[in-house]
Amino acid sequence: MKRMLEPAKTVLLNLLVLASFVLTAMLWSNQPNLQFIEPAEYTQSKPVQEKQLEQLVTPESVVFHYGEDRHTKASATDAPYSLIVREMSKWIFLDFSPLTISSEKWEDIAREKMGLEVRFRSTVPLSIVGRLVTFRDEFDNRMKGIDRLWLYYEKDEDVVYALFLSTEEGRMMRSRTSISPKDLRESYLASGDLMPEQIMKIVKPERSFVDLEGPALVWSTYYLPKNQLRMQQFRYSYVPVTNERLIESYFIDQSLVRQIMERDKTVIFTDGSRSIQLRSEQQAFTFTDPAYQQRDQELSDEEKVQSAVTFMNKHLGWLDEYHFERIKKSYNEKDLITFRQYLGAYPLISEGEAKQIDTIQITSEAGQVVTMSRSQLDLDKYIDNKEWTIMSGPELYQYIRDKKLADTEKITNTYLAYHTKVGEGYVDLMPIWVVELANQANLYISAYTKQGGGKAHGLE
Repeated sequence: MKRMLEPAKTVLLNLLVLASFVLTAMLWSNQPNLQFIEPAEYTQSKPVQEKQLEQLVTPESVVFHYGEDRHTKASATDAPYSLIVREMSKWIFLDFSPLTISSEKWEDIAREKMGLEVRFRSTVPLSIVGRLVTFRDEFDNRMKGIDRLWLYYEKDEDVVYALFLSTEEGRMMRSRTSISPKDLRESYLASGDLMPEQIMKIVKPERSFVDLEGPALVWSTYYLPKNQLRMQQFRYSYVPVTNERLIESYFIDQSLVRQIMERDKTVIFTDGSRSIQLRSEQQAFTFTDPAYQQRDQELSDEEKVQSAVTFMNKHLGWLDEYHFERIKKSYNEKDLITFRQYLGAYPLISEGEAKQIDTIQITSEAGQVVTMSRSQLDLDKYIDNKEWTIMSGPELYQYIRDKKLADTEKITNTYLAYHTKVGEGYVDLMPIWVVELANQANLYISAYTKQGGGKAHGLE
């Protein structure tokens, strides 16, 4: 029995070894059909036009006050404006104090005292203004921003004071300045002496807005040219931003991006988190990033705007000339930040549901961009221009009265701009007067003088 058991063990062992060889061979010859996972495609974006915050926050205009109710104005394309903007970095402000002044004192400063008014399109946070000039002392932190910086010469004290004015908040501060009376007279005011003469219009706040315990009495001002001006109408070609460039600019890993077509033919590109929504009929798009990172520390308005600028610098850039316009709260307490496109000294205005090429709108939360909307159209080459004669301030007022467009006593501001009209492959930029009214929609009036503007001087 034992003799038979040993050969049986040997045979079984040999069979096991043979089976092992067979199974090993089968494994080597029959590899599983595994899917190869490609590495993520991280493509470096093409260089874009970047800007610093200081380049985007610029005055809308500079008004020169000579006393005896004489005023002139310079805009971004004028040499006196450039002089003042360069000099602003040298200005020092100190000894800040909240201020309330009487109507008589306002009249005296506005119409009789020599001075200089640096005007912004809307309220600019004071911390950002502090990047353009130098603050030596702490300012009133109850005042968030300003829309005007008004220098004036106090003859009795031989001092140039500054008023920091916020029409929106109804507050003002006064400070001493490092500016010498001689520089104000012989350099700044001398440079603006030959600029177009202006008619000053003063907008006083409603009496219900004035409270001795609350905001100070702040007068708003705007200016209209006494005489007709010259302004160019332009036609530019444009280059649409391609889908490929959008995907490259806004998505880190392009291999994850998928395209979705909605019923209304809206195209959506998404990587499962971020998305770009293309509205083909408007040639505009909206970027959305729903990811929200909670921050422990509340950000200042300056930090929020800086975060928006950094985002733009990293994603597509500033295709054309843009300037900061405003930051405000939305209905749900998010921050709405607007940058407006300019051509030379004049802002671009698009109306209604037409193709919008005038602004970049950013919604941010705790400094993080949640949505961003802008045009796909990039102004390219100059095609043609035509010189227009622009209605003067008196002609504009008379035109509004003749056409019964509005009560001129309700006007709170007026300024020249370019109205955009998009055609097949081109954009027309038409000079218009933008007329802002209290509690009413803005008026947009063609600025061409031969459309029937009257000669009566209705502004003085």
